[in-house]
Amino acid sequence: MSRADDVASLFQRFGASSDGYLEVESRFDYREPAVFQPAPVVAPEPAVMPSVAPSQNAEPRREPARIGAGPLGHLLAEVAQAREAEAAARAAEALNQSMSKQQPAPVEAQVIAVISAKGGVGKSTLSAALASTVRLPGGRTLAIDLDPQNALQHHLSVSPDTAGMASASLTGEDWGTLLSPGSGDTRLLRHGAQTQEERRALERFMDNDPHWLVRQLGRLQLSARDVVVLDVPCGDALMLEQALNAASQILVVVTADAACYLTLDQIEARLEATLGREQPAACAFVINRFDASRSFARDMAEVTTRRLGERLLGVVQEDPALGEALAYGHNPVLAADATQGAQDLLKLGKTLISRLINPGAHESPLP
Repeated sequence: MSRADDVASLFQRFGASSDGYLEVESRFDYREPAVFQPAPVVAPEPAVMPSVAPSQNAEPRREPARIGAGPLGHLLAEVAQAREAEAAARAAEALNQSMSKQQPAPVEAQVIAVISAKGGVGKSTLSAALASTVRLPGGRTLAIDLDPQNALQHHLSVSPDTAGMASASLTGEDWGTLLSPGSGDTRLLRHGAQTQEERRALERFMDNDPHWLVRQLGRLQLSARDVVVLDVPCGDALMLEQALNAASQILVVVTADAACYLTLDQIEARLEATLGREQPAACAFVINRFDASRSFARDMAEVTTRRLGERLLGVVQEDPALGEALAYGHNPVLAADATQGAQDLLKLGKTLISRLINPGAHESPLP
C-alpha cells in the first residue's frame, strides 16, 4: 500500500475526503543539537619561584577595609578595657607593696565591726539598724559594706548603681567620693560588684598589708565624733582580720540555737589576740532573732546568757515585720509604730551609744 492510500484511508475513518489534502515538503533541515562534552581540566603544575628577599622600598601590605564594628567591636573594646584595668591593678599592687608597712595611726572615729561565725543570723539587718540609730552629737554615721552580698544597700534604700569599694580600692579611688545617702541620715559605702580577678587582687592587698583597711579609713578624714559601722562577711578570714584591726568596738551576732552556741569557742579563740592588745577593742555579743514562743529557744538563750555574762549587750526578738520592711524598702527603726523587734534594735542602739560616750565604763574580758 502506497503512502497516498494510507492517507486516503485515514481521512475516510473521520468521514472526510483526501481530495483537498496537500503535502508540503519543508525546505528546512532540523537536526538535534549536538551534546557538548567538555574536555577534562588538568591543573597546571605549580611554578617554582625563586626566593626573593623583600625589598626595603616595597609598599606596606594593606589591610582589608573594616566592614562595620558591630557587636564584635564592643567585645574587643571590653577586652581592651579589661586588659587596661588588669594592668592598672598590677601597678597599684606593686605600688602598695613598695610602700612602707609601718603600722598606721588608729582611726579617730568609733569603728563598730559587726561580725558572726555563721550566716543567717541577721548580721546585715543589725548593721543597718545600728547605722540608723547610733549617732554621736556633732558627728556623722557611715556604714561600710565589706560583704560581697551587698545587703546593706537594700536595708538602707541606696541605689545599686553607685560604685563600690571593691573595685575602687584597686584603682586608688577616694572612698569619700563613693558615699551614698541612705535612710536614717546615714552614708553608705557599698561593696559593689567584683570580678574574680578583682577579688584575688584585693585579697593580695589585704594579705600583704594587715592594716589596709585602717589606711583606707584614715583617708576619710574622720573625727572622734564620727561612727563607722562595718558589715563584715562571715567566713572571710582576711576581711575579718582587717575589720578587727580597725575596730574600736566588736559586736558578735549569735542566735539562740545549738549551731551558734558551738561556734562560741571558735569566735572567742579568734578574738583572743585582738582583745589581748595594749589598747584592745571593746567586745560585746547580741542574741538576735530570739523566738520566745519556743521552749528550746528559751533554754538556749538562758545557756548562752550564762556563758556570756556581762558581755551580752542585748537580745532582739524574732520579728516578721523586720523582713517585711526589707521587702517594701522601709527602715523599721524609723517607723512611728515600731514593732517589738524594732524596739529591741532601738534599745540596743541606745546602749551602744552609752558605751561609746563612756568607753572606760565597760570592759569585755574573755572568760
